[in-house]
Amino acid sequence: MNRRRSTNRTLTGSRIYLRRGKYQYFAPEAFMNPASGRVTRWHILCTEAEGELVARNKLDEMLGRVRGVNGAGDFGIWFGKWKAKVLADRAARGPKDPARAAVWATGTKAVASQLGVVVNGFADFNLVEIQPPDVAQFVDQWEGRRSAQSYLTYLNQFFVWCVRKGLMLANPARDIKVQKAETKKILMTAEQYLAIQVGARTDLQGRPTRSGEMLCCYMDLLYLLYQRGTDVRLLKWNEVNGHTLPVKPTKTERSSGIMVALPITDEIRGVLARAKAAAKVASIYVIANTEGQPYTAHGIGSLFEDACDRAGVSGVTLKSIRTMAATAAKRAGYSVEQLQVALAHTDKATTLEYVLEQEAPVSEVVLTLPTPRLA
Repeated sequence: MNRRRSTNRTLTGSRIYLRRGKYQYFAPEAFMNPASGRVTRWHILCTEAEGELVARNKLDEMLGRVRGVNGAGDFGIWFGKWKAKVLADRAARGPKDPARAAVWATGTKAVASQLGVVVNGFADFNLVEIQPPDVAQFVDQWEGRRSAQSYLTYLNQFFVWCVRKGLMLANPARDIKVQKAETKKILMTAEQYLAIQVGARTDLQGRPTRSGEMLCCYMDLLYLLYQRGTDVRLLKWNEVNGHTLPVKPTKTERSSGIMVALPITDEIRGVLARAKAAAKVASIYVIANTEGQPYTAHGIGSLFEDACDRAGVSGVTLKSIRTMAATAAKRAGYSVEQLQVALAHTDKATTLEYVLEQEAPVSEVVLTLPTPRLA
């Protein structure tokens, strides 16, 4: 026999309420009832006499029909609503500069792809059924990789949103931790750097390459400016007219907003002059392709890989140049605090990851051998 409930009492964790002799589902956001065709937040499931089990089954059926995606649970419905909000917020924050907007759009596609992996992983779950072990089992598929942290971050944000909406009573991802991805500690040597530049400028037959000199200028600016590749690729000529170059890193412009002013040295000016001479057409960008547009990360990365193949160098990437520069600066006597400012890092721990050869601290403790006591 079904236990009678007072009016407006809810089935635990389900958002199903008993109202006027009927079990009804109160949705966090309005959607169209497939039976009535009405867009509403209150949806009648069954009569009180039919019981709670029928009410729950009716809700599962309703949400499954509304969802319109594979999977037996209601996770996809609410994750889809949250995903739409995340992508809309991201679109509103996008930069106005066309080149930076293109980079931002690429990042948005990556976010959407990762969110798609999450929704597929939990498609058969109802929100109220998800437990911490379910979250752990999902993220453990990428143990030791950066993807694990990304997926866990998205799940944490989504579950917090669900709790605030009243969809869940607690965040099942809150206490789950993942192993930090191991940083590849490969230090590019000066010999490798110079060999790659030879490979960039000439093909296997010793003939000059079309874009080799521009790639070398890009490498030299990566080293001398010690900034992220995106910020160097999008550098404009009107930004390098003074004595300093103000840099607001693309990676952190929407978070910490940290900026750094870089001194423009004579050596940097020499590289800039080479880049202007190497340009095939006039461009507003310092590092430009043959059409005068900024290189994409994939485009210039392919040029670098080809140069490495011709030079017989393996195991390094364009990102290795920033680590090489930071390590060289530390060897030259600059402090970690100075490097943190130069690299535009928000914390010292991140800076230390870029310094691959750290000197062992010198102990100030000096001992002498024990001597016998005099009687």
